[in-house]
Amino acid sequence: MIRTEQLASDTIMFHVPGQFNKQVAKELSLLVFRSYHLGCKTFLCNLSPAMALDKDAYYQLTLIGEGLRDKGRNWRVISPPSSNGNQLILRTGLQFLAPENLN
Repeated sequence: MIRTEQLASDTIMFHVPGQFNKQVAKELSLLVFRSYHLGCKTFLCNLSPAMALDKDAYYQLTLIGEGLRDKGRNWRVISPPSSNGNQLILRTGLQFLAPENLN
């Protein structure tokens, strides 16, 4: 079950535990859609508690991000730390962001 956290009046974070599959992607899409209509402008998706991601999951995250970007919104996906200590951030492509920049 995806947990949501309101970080500011226009910023929301989704915490995705367990395996990220098609059903979870659909649930996330619906939560993003609802939050968009409630006025959120910045969307963060925390995949740190997620156990498994496949390329279909990354594709779904990219589709959500592209849809939000086309509407002028911000989308960030935070995934578990890699072996070099950086955090992987997915926007519509992949970028690396140092952990100290996440606070």
